[in-house]
Formats: sequence, structure tokens, C-alpha cells
Amino acid sequence: MPVNIVSESLGSISNSKLVFGALAGITAYGLKVATAGRKSIWEREWAGKLIMVVAPPEPTTFALLHALLHLPSPPQILYLPPLPSPLPSTLLTVLHTLKIGVTNPAAQLHCEPLPPTVVGVRDFVRKWSSPHKGTTGEEGRRVDAIVLGGSWECSSTPYTDSDRELLLNEGEEKGDGVEGKKWTAHQHHLHLITSLLPSLLKAPAERDIRIISLVSPAYPAAIPRLEKQLADSSSGGKEPGPLERAGSDGLTTFFMNAHFRLILDALASASYAKNAAPDPSAPVPQEMKKVEVTSNIKALSVVMPWARDEVVRPILGVWGWGWLWMLIYPLVLLFTPGPGMAVQSVLYALSAPVLYDGKQKALAKEETKEVKQAENKGKNSETDASRAGVRQGDVVRDCAVIDLPPVLHNKEIARGTYDRIEAEVEAGVRAFEEAAKKAAEAPPKRDTKVKFAETSSSTESAAKST
Repeated sequence: MPVNIVSESLGSISNSKLVFGALAGITAYGLKVATAGRKSIWEREWAGKLIMVVAPPEPTTFALLHALLHLPSPPQILYLPPLPSPLPSTLLTVLHTLKIGVTNPAAQLHCEPLPPTVVGVRDFVRKWSSPHKGTTGEEGRRVDAIVLGGSWECSSTPYTDSDRELLLNEGEEKGDGVEGKKWTAHQHHLHLITSLLPSLLKAPAERDIRIISLVSPAYPAAIPRLEKQLADSSSGGKEPGPLERAGSDGLTTFFMNAHFRLILDALASASYAKNAAPDPSAPVPQEMKKVEVTSNIKALSVVMPWARDEVVRPILGVWGWGWLWMLIYPLVLLFTPGPGMAVQSVLYALSAPVLYDGKQKALAKEETKEVKQAENKGKNSETDASRAGVRQGDVVRDCAVIDLPPVLHNKEIARGTYDRIEAEVEAGVRAFEEAAKKAAEAPPKRDTKVKFAETSSSTESAAKST
């Protein structure tokens, strides 16, 4: 019997070894709990709201969909994988399994392909902006949050800066015309968000809309190269590895969000001044010019943890279940969070309350008064201002708002990064429109081969009889 075998094996072990094994197990469990990170404790009323998830099909994405479907008041989820149509049957099977496991009938999960091409984004936005009459209000279809993934994973062959120009010139033939240009992750996100921005701006000002970009945990690895380039623009250096390339993509996400939030706040300020001063010829009061308006559309960044399949395995260059991965897999399980814990910071960014200037200052004063008590008793979400909520442009890591190094607050780099990617998107869209115009003006292809009419059986018999 298995019980007898276990009892005999344990009986032959000395007590000192059993105590040592128990201590080792407790230590391993403590390390596992410590490295898993915090859990999101905030809840938000998601009933009747919509969340778009634009991310490749991977374990962390499926864990996010699973967590959203099992919220107390689940939202409607529109999953947009960057894949062409038709979607793989394995992906549809996984999504169907997620839907079957939901017990709340209010939870809804829909999936549509969103290829990272010009025509893919254009067709989706066209369908999204033209709903059936009577199904939506004046502001159009509702969107409460957009999660943008696909640029935080470490890959052995990512899209580097030198590949962008080649990628823009690369097209795919589909049918009778050009399908479009393959976007990088940042180009794809910018094209999608700027295309959806007119419909997002129609939403009421009291609606809280959040655009969440996922960032690689390896972004600190790219900061030394950035500082070196700022000090000496002619400095080159060796070719960066996969970890540094993933970190560079993370810095690009930070800079894009930093400038994009300025655009959103500028649009909100212009709308506020227009509503507050009905007479366009009247001068704007001085006190109105000092008012800083924050847009109801928040651009947030979430630094993801060291996920197993998306970060650790690509860094090590291990694919499949080879002997090397089997050898280090126990350590990976011990020191890295699972997919369920990896998405807790995303859930925090989605559900944490929004802090404004007055509330943030009050929390900061309260924290300075009770800092000693918080250190002795342990901080929680009520006393720790970094976990009390989010503001426009915040960066979230481990379910708390963090501060970035000063070099990442450079507005000139942020503007240059945003303008560069925006110019690449405009060039790709312009090239697609020109190619589509030429394809429409070109005459249809004519078949130059001569085809003879086939003789019927009756004609052949008549010819033989004669």
C-alpha cells in the first residue's frame, strides 16, 4: 500500500533530517509567497462596462481574462488578439473553456481578430464606429478600459530600431490588393488608440476611461545605454541582448505614455475653456488659465513581473521542455510568480480609485504624520499613498505607484519618441492608401491564353458518322 511505503520510508529517516526538511519546506514556501507579489484589493463596479484587451494569446493574457470574468461584477470583455482571420482552433478552444468556467451569467467574453496591419486596424475601427441604429447612444459604443500588451515580452528576435524602416516597406499580398504594412507593437497600439480617440472623446466627462500599457520588467537594463547616448550621441556600443532590447521597448512605452497624457490633458483643457467661456470673443479670465484640467481618459503604465513563459524562458533562450528547462524549472517556480499573480498589478490599475490633486496632498500629509506608526504596524492601502489610487500618467508596479528615474522624465525625449512613431504610422498609412489607389486604377488582369470550346459527345458522333 502507498501509505505503508511512505510510513516505512519516513520511519527510516532520523528526526534531525525531518526537522531540516520541514525548515527547508517552510523557507521555500516563504520565498514563494514573498516573490509572488501583492494582490489587488480594490474592487470596481464593472457591470455594464466594456474592457478591450489587445494582447497576444499567452498564459498571462488568459489569466487576465479569467480574472476579469470572475470579478464580483464582471464587465464585458472584447479580446482582440493580433492575429489574422480565421483564428486558430486552439485559441478558440481556450476561450470557450474560459467562458464555460464562468458561473456569473453577466460575464461576457467576445473575441475578434485584429491583425497588426493598416487594413486590420482600419476595418476594426470602421465597424466599431458604425453600430446598428438604436443599439447605442449619441456617444457611440462604450469603452471603459483598454489593455495594451505585446510589447513587454522578451523575445530572441524582437523588432529593433534598424528593422522599422524595413518593416514599413514590407507588405503582404492578399486577394486583389495590398493587405497593409506589418506594425510593430508600439505602432499597432498608436494606430489603434489614435483611431479610437474621436469616439473616446465623445464619452461624458464623468466617465473614467483608462488606457493601460504593459511594460517589460527589464526596463532598468536599458537606462545605462540611454544615459550614455544622452551624454555622447555618437557613442555606439555593442549590440544589445534580448534583455536590454526588451528594456528599450519598455522605455519607449514610458516615453509614449508621457507625451500621450499631455495630449489628453491638453484636449480636456481646451474643452474646459470652451465650456467655461461661452463667448468666444470674450477674453479668458486669468484665474481660468491657471486651472489644470486632467482628462477623464487616463494613460497608465504597468510594469509586469518576471513571468515564466513571457520573460524568463526567452531570456534563457530555452524553448520547449528540454532537459535544461526541466533542470531549472523548480527554481523558476520558486522565484517567479504564476500567471494569476502576474496580472494583479493590471487589476490594480483597472480598479484603483482615481486621485486628484487635493486628495493626493491630503494623503501625503496624513502619511507624513503617521509614518512612524505605519512603519511599526505595517502599511496598508489606507495609510500608504502609493497604494491609495492612481493619477494621470502613473506607473504601477506590484500593486503600487512607483517613481521613475529622472532620465525618464525628459519631455524632449518623450516628444521625440512619440513624434517618431507617429511619423512611422502616418508613412505606413500613406503608403497603403497609395498602393490601394494604384490597385484600384489598374486595369483588371486579362487571360491571354487561347481557350478552345470543348466538343460535345453528340458533335463527335455526328462527325464520325459523316
